[in-house]
Amino acid sequence: MGGRLHLFDVDHTLARGSSGRLFAEAAARRGLIKLRHLALVPLNYAAYRLGDGGVSFLERDFPIIKGVERAVLEELGREVFERKLKGRLRPELLGLIASIQAEGGSIVLATSSLDFIVRPLADYLGADALLASSLEFEDGRCTGRLAGEALFGVAKRDAALAYARARGISPADCAFYSDSIHDLPLLLAVGSPVAVKPDHRLKKESKSRGWALMLT
Repeated sequence: MGGRLHLFDVDHTLARGSSGRLFAEAAARRGLIKLRHLALVPLNYAAYRLGDGGVSFLERDFPIIKGVERAVLEELGREVFERKLKGRLRPELLGLIASIQAEGGSIVLATSSLDFIVRPLADYLGADALLASSLEFEDGRCTGRLAGEALFGVAKRDAALAYARARGISPADCAFYSDSIHDLPLLLAVGSPVAVKPDHRLKKESKSRGWALMLT
């Protein structure tokens, strides 16, 4: 399976579809955001899939949930996982993770999704760590701003390598599983890159480099 540390992207890799979209739909039903904001989701997704891998639509603030309590967002994250996201997990990846854990390997989720959306997934998998984007909170309420950078592209690579380095693990002993060309920086950095259900650009790149492919 290659490597002591196995890093997994979430959206379109571990899970079919977008965790952020599922959360936004639930937030709209709960009245936390307006229905008109959902119209932006397909446009954002298209920008993500067609973008050049540089600046992402994810690298922005979130004024639509400004003032919402952290506890409310976390509770909704748990609800979305149980009712929606859990049923979208790929059985092949769940089996792989179970095998890695049985052999003593470490599992880390590395995603640009927001931490309160994917924390329940990390807990469900028994992951060793979650590397995710975070929002800023003051007095328990969301400011509508990101706390630091979105874990996207180079930022995801840097966070993953810092996590490995802090534990004395070489990048050569890491595997990373992703569907997206936007994750190329981290895929290039690890010893065992794996393209899972890859977009057409990552599939082409993977074939040219002789990388492992799953679910193609």
